[in-house]
Amino acid sequence: MKTIFNLNSAVLMLLFTALSLNLYAAVVPANPPANFKHQYASVNGVKLHYVIGGKGEPLLLIHGFGQNWFMWNRLLPELSKHFTVIAPDMRGVGESGKTAAGYDKKNMAKDMHELMNKLGYKNVNVVGHDIGLMVGYAYAAQFPKEVKKLALLDALLPGIEPVWSQVKSQAWWFGFFAQPNSGKLVSGKVSLFFTDFWPTVGFKKNAFSAAETAEFIRAYSVNGATTGAFHWFGAFTQDAKDNLELAKTKLSMPVLAMGSDHFAAPFLATHVRLVANQVTESIIKDSGHWIVQENTPQVKKDLLSFLLH
Repeated sequence: MKTIFNLNSAVLMLLFTALSLNLYAAVVPANPPANFKHQYASVNGVKLHYVIGGKGEPLLLIHGFGQNWFMWNRLLPELSKHFTVIAPDMRGVGESGKTAAGYDKKNMAKDMHELMNKLGYKNVNVVGHDIGLMVGYAYAAQFPKEVKKLALLDALLPGIEPVWSQVKSQAWWFGFFAQPNSGKLVSGKVSLFFTDFWPTVGFKKNAFSAAETAEFIRAYSVNGATTGAFHWFGAFTQDAKDNLELAKTKLSMPVLAMGSDHFAAPFLATHVRLVANQVTESIIKDSGHWIVQENTPQVKKDLLSFLLH
């Protein structure tokens, strides 16, 4: 009996340790590459979490919905050889603040602009994917003299027609996410929701690594994150009004329109040329919306080619 008790005690201890490690892993943010570090800053009435590393002129990377700063992790080692890279979590998700308001893209761009100013950067390169594309555009449109180059990755701009209305009518999630209580419905079910949603706009199966899947689910499982992130979509009506005003002055800096051949590429370059004068097109092959994960080599190659030349 004593031997059995000791064996059972050992097994229970191992199970408890494993459970503790899993719980720990579920609440601790993923680590960036070794030359990066986690940082926080209070700007524009919100606390932003970001990772920073590398050397050279500043490069701001703005993630989109369904992901957080970790979406760039595959690119950070190479990008940091050429740039000081800053990859924040936008307001509403992950370790950044979950404010009650302030989710229009002009204001979210001000979050990023104040962060850059706080870090001492006045002339930056900006890359945005998905919602980050919208924020990146609003940054460049409001502070055109402070953006050296702008890369807009696989999405579209609210209010810029004819593409906006066409895509909006087909993207059911735009309407669902914009509903006031949708965040509460998804809260607590983030893993189920995302594993169902990600393939909707993807092309390649299982494009995310296990680490990426775990980190994205964790970031949106933080208390208030589903509601915060869904506010990004709730602000589209205001964003559309703002963009019609911003678009009256076309962007003059070089702009890269990078779209996937299975999602945004058919319309993105034409769409961006309505708001910018110097547009280069990149079509990411064999990819859906999650281009950084679905075709990492081409995204890295085309992005560096644009930024470095």
